[in-house]
Amino acid sequence: MKHVKVIDQFREELTKVSKEVEVSVAMGHFDINKICEDVFCGIFKELYGLENLRNLNEDEKKNFPGIDLADDYARVAIQVTSDKTIEKVKDSIGKFIKHNLHEKYDRIIFYILTRKQGSYSKDSIEKACERKFEFDVGADILDFTDLATKAASATPIALKRAVDVLGSYTRGCDVGLAEQDFDPPEEPPETLAANMLELYFPQTLYIAELLPEVFDGTKPRNQRKQVGTYVRSIEQSVPSDYEVSGGRLITFHNLEDQNNPFKSLIDEGTVEPFQPSDYYAIDEDHERVFKSLLRFCMQHKLHKHRVLWEYRERIFIFLPLEDSDNTRTETWVGQKRATRTVFERKFKRNEPEKVLSTRHFAFSLNFLTVEGEWYVAITPDWFFSYGDSYRQSAFGDKLLSGLKRMEKNRSVFDQFRFLCSWLKDLDSDDLFSENANTSPHITFGQILEFGGGRSLNEDLWELLVVIDEDDSDQGRFGLQ
Repeated sequence: MKHVKVIDQFREELTKVSKEVEVSVAMGHFDINKICEDVFCGIFKELYGLENLRNLNEDEKKNFPGIDLADDYARVAIQVTSDKTIEKVKDSIGKFIKHNLHEKYDRIIFYILTRKQGSYSKDSIEKACERKFEFDVGADILDFTDLATKAASATPIALKRAVDVLGSYTRGCDVGLAEQDFDPPEEPPETLAANMLELYFPQTLYIAELLPEVFDGTKPRNQRKQVGTYVRSIEQSVPSDYEVSGGRLITFHNLEDQNNPFKSLIDEGTVEPFQPSDYYAIDEDHERVFKSLLRFCMQHKLHKHRVLWEYRERIFIFLPLEDSDNTRTETWVGQKRATRTVFERKFKRNEPEKVLSTRHFAFSLNFLTVEGEWYVAITPDWFFSYGDSYRQSAFGDKLLSGLKRMEKNRSVFDQFRFLCSWLKDLDSDDLFSENANTSPHITFGQILEFGGGRSLNEDLWELLVVIDEDDSDQGRFGLQ
């Protein structure tokens, strides 16, 4: 995966810097420490989210006492040093306290440019702190191995930016040096978020010939439908996460396993494992079949969580957890924990036993690739139904148009954020499910973001509604 390659690149570049510092210090060349202050200022910004981190030796004075970098808003200070000894740590802490910096910053981190010691005396350092502030020896003394570990869990965008910072050092020029650096635009660039979520699927695809009796000597137009008919005729059941093309069954289930659920349908001697890219990259038809398989995998995944594929409208709709329930509410986490109502039956006021309308939060999915990586595009939607089978209401279009007229930019954006959070929570549920080891899963990553977007004049756009919470049920279904 491309993300793994970027992690490896970051680790390799970081190791090179550490080795170069070690050699320079051994030769008595300490100027490299000053250069590294700016380099690691950028890296800590990206990996630790310290957006306001700055180099104090440049902004305030050439040799700021005890610390080199600081984020006044996060109240974090960082000492960048090639001296890994405990005496250096204690001396810097002493200066930190002497100049009352512990009143301005809650935490001081020591980043060792080479490699830190195997251990540090906790008691000795706590004594140096004089009970003025908390210091965690394990978390507050770092070297390149710690940054490499942190990078492994960073978002792809943050990791790429950190790699660019390291690249600027190895190239000997400023990050992203280009024409804009000499004549910067009046407006700063914006980061744009697409309605796309990283998509991950198993790395082995299995393909096998179906038994002749499945088609009974015919060549049906809808081969997958014929498989379903055959399965019912032999009174068996199979998972729905498969596709059929050219008389062959295609799935992420391990068809080489003697206990695979499709054993009664396939010719076991024809099973072939493939890397997915070796299949979908053949031509457009194979890519179309692969995308269809991904959709069936999503249907299989979501059905277990009471989300139904509405094939007429080609959208997924939330159902009540129990058919007798009149509402369904999901908890999710944005900037804070919030709730969203995703299903609701409304009853007539003058006839409270009769249903007036049934509303479902819904969404459509589209699978696509960007620079060789797979994403799922998510579009929030609504669905109105009637009856116990949740068939589409004849008045749905009218109700839907009225509902969408009331929606604002913020409510649509929150709907997308909710879906991303909810889908990723399903990954945890599936991971610990009873059949986690036998059932293949597709999972989700981060929202796709693009840096360097042109700054937009917000005065020309409708202002976003400022809401105190990530979501609320005041207006239900995002009508906030």
